[in-house]
Amino acid sequence: MRLCLLIATGLTILTAVCPAQPRSGDGPYRVNRKFIYPKEFPAGRPYTPGVLAGETLYIAGQIDKDPQTGAQPKGIAAQTRMAMANVGHVLRGAGMDFGNVVSCHVQLADMGQYKEMNEVYGSFFGPDHYPARTTLEFPGLPGGANIEVTCIAFADKSRISIVTPPAGSIPSAMGPYRSAVFAGDTLYVSGSGGRKPATNELDTTIEGQTKQTMENIGQILAAAGLQHKDAVFTNVYFLDPAGLKGGVYGKLNSVYKDSFALGSAPSRASFCVSKLPGTIGVEITFIATRDRKNKGRVVPASAGLSPTSSNGGVLDKDTLYTSGKSGSGATLEAQMRDSIESIRDILKLAGMNLENVVDAHVYLKDMGQMDAMNAIFKEYFPKNPPARTTVQVIQDQLEQVQVVAVR
Repeated sequence: MRLCLLIATGLTILTAVCPAQPRSGDGPYRVNRKFIYPKEFPAGRPYTPGVLAGETLYIAGQIDKDPQTGAQPKGIAAQTRMAMANVGHVLRGAGMDFGNVVSCHVQLADMGQYKEMNEVYGSFFGPDHYPARTTLEFPGLPGGANIEVTCIAFADKSRISIVTPPAGSIPSAMGPYRSAVFAGDTLYVSGSGGRKPATNELDTTIEGQTKQTMENIGQILAAAGLQHKDAVFTNVYFLDPAGLKGGVYGKLNSVYKDSFALGSAPSRASFCVSKLPGTIGVEITFIATRDRKNKGRVVPASAGLSPTSSNGGVLDKDTLYTSGKSGSGATLEAQMRDSIESIRDILKLAGMNLENVVDAHVYLKDMGQMDAMNAIFKEYFPKNPPARTTVQVIQDQLEQVQVVAVR
C-alpha cells in the first residue's frame, strides 16, 4: 500500500491509503513526461514551451511575437494569429493539434480588442471542439505583448467530452468557448461571471456577483455530475476600482467560502486585474475531478485551516495543484526565493520535489522585474524547467507563484 492522501494541520494529521501503482516513468518520475521544445523556438529560455506529463500537455504562455526574430505584427488580429501559431508549434511537437486543446487562458493588454481577438481565436477550432476559456485584461504582459495565450491539451481525443448545462441555466457564452470540458476525469471550467441566467442582469455588489458566479459554476458542475467540493484548483480574478484598499477581496471571500466546508476549499490563486469581459467585477475558473477516491490534500502543519483555500496543495491522482504563494522580503529576489521554498515544502509532503513541477504561473507587480524573476527561476529550475506563464497583476506583493506538479 502507498499513502495517496495527506491532510496536515496544526491539530491533526489524517492519512488514507490506496493500492500501489507501478512506476512507469523514466528516472525519478512515476508518470512519463516529455519536454517539448519545437525547432521554431530559440534555445535558452528559462522555461520549457510545453511539458507533456502522461496525457496532459501544459503549454507555456505564448505571446504575439515571432519566436525567432521577435518581430511583432501590427493589429490584434495578426497578433492573435501569431500567438495561436506559437501554440500550434508546441501542439505539433507533442503530436497533437488544436482538437486536443481542452482549456485556454487568453491574457489581453486591452479588453477593447476582445471582439477582434475572438474572431481569430475561434478560427483555430472547429465549433464542436471549442475548449473551455478564460479571458482577462492585465496591466502588463511579457515583452510588450498585446496578447498571451496559455493552453492545456489532452492526448486522447476519445476521452475529451464537452459539458453542456441545460438551456437557460447559465448565462450565454460571450465567445467561442464551451462552459466546461472533460479531459479524462479532470474537468476544466471556463471563467464564469455573476450575470443572472434569465435576465443577464448583474448585481451591483461584489457579494451578489460572487454568489451568482458560484451558483452559475454550480450549474456547470452539476451538468458534469460534480459539486463544488470536487474542485482541486480555482482562479479568482476581481476588479477593485478603489485599489487594493477598496475591500473587494474581503467581500468576495465572505461569499466564496460558503461553497466549501471549512478545511475543504481547493487550492487557489487570486488577483486584482485591470479589466474583465463586459461589466462583471469578478470572474472565477474551476478545475475539478470526478475521481473522488484519488483526491487528496497536502497542507503544512503550520498553515492551519482556511475557509477559502487549501493553504497548501490539492491532489488529483498524481497531479498536485498548489495555492499561490507570495514570499516575504524587501526585494523581488527575496520574495521569489521564499515563495518557491514554501512550494518546495508542500511538494515534499506529497513525496515530490521541484523536478516534478510541470507548469508554473508567476504574477508580478512590475513587469519591469522580469529579468530578476527569470534569474531566480533559473536558479531553482536549472534543468528541464516547467512551462510557465507570466503576467503583471495589481497586488501589494512583488510576486506570487503557483505551480502544478506531477509525480
